[in-house]
Amino acid sequence: MKHFLINFFLNIFFILPNWALKVLTLRKEITYKNEVFDYQSMIYISLISWFITKFGFALDMSEFSDEMRKKMANLRIKINNNIAPKKIIHKEDLIIEQKNNLVLRQYSLDSQISDKCVLFFHGGGYAISDIDVYDPVVSFMCEELNTKIFSLEYSLSPENKFPQALKEANIAFEWLRSHGYNKEQIIICGDSAGGHLAASLLHDRSSKGKELPYLQVLIYPMVSPSLDFPSLERLGENFLLTREQMKWFWHYFRAEEANNLDSRFDLLKIDNNNKFNTKTVIITAGFDPLCDEAEAYAAKLNDMGKNVKQIHYPSLFHSFINITRLKTAKLATIDIFREIKRNL
Repeated sequence: MKHFLINFFLNIFFILPNWALKVLTLRKEITYKNEVFDYQSMIYISLISWFITKFGFALDMSEFSDEMRKKMANLRIKINNNIAPKKIIHKEDLIIEQKNNLVLRQYSLDSQISDKCVLFFHGGGYAISDIDVYDPVVSFMCEELNTKIFSLEYSLSPENKFPQALKEANIAFEWLRSHGYNKEQIIICGDSAGGHLAASLLHDRSSKGKELPYLQVLIYPMVSPSLDFPSLERLGENFLLTREQMKWFWHYFRAEEANNLDSRFDLLKIDNNNKFNTKTVIITAGFDPLCDEAEAYAAKLNDMGKNVKQIHYPSLFHSFINITRLKTAKLATIDIFREIKRNL
């Protein structure tokens, strides 16, 4: 019943023009680094944060449980935040490892233009969310790219710590290789923790001399557990993702302190002599607490002479690809997908 109430108010909210929102809310604009936060996004965050707190769906870092994880995921699935694809998207859950019942969900259209595919890793700090929560995002991606997408249901922490998700990402990559895709046909992509997992996979395979994907797309990725970034300090509250949540995510993902020295864990620890030649696209958002660490990673790769491109959306925030009913978020998400499509 609670999600019906939330959707009722959101349906009204999403059709209101900005001028009406300004009249109704009388909120002052928020600026950071001389950029203005998208007004519709600002009001959305206030509204959805109130609902989540009011109805008891906020992440409780002191009493976390799998039951809470499922409760949060169930709400996100039921809230209508995303535009629906116009085409019919076919979905099939494939068991790619029987031992751990590892699921790789395949998305496809009746007609595929490209013979390439995308291996996608969802976000959620390695602790929350799943492929069902990200189903609208990946469905939209499949429609826009007109190619097959494979979304991995990797194991979550704190039950499964580093490097378990990385091992499963490698299994998924090798499964694609054994099912007709060569390395020149595989794109890896993820957002937030999923972006970290994609880059971690590349670091891991490169260090071991294994075949690499020809493109990685990292959408506002987690990068470093140091938490020592100005954007995390300045934007660490009131922008959906908080500094305390990031501290909690890293803490429960870490298996031991030595992980902090591992470039597959802290991406900024990558060896300057790393030879990978995979093209990298890094997406950042101006009001994302993780913006500065993603920029630092882009700069690091650039200094190493890698083929890296950063695309910045100054008025947006962390998780915007999950809320495409926001006008600016929809345009930015389509823009990201078009960037990927140029490489198909």
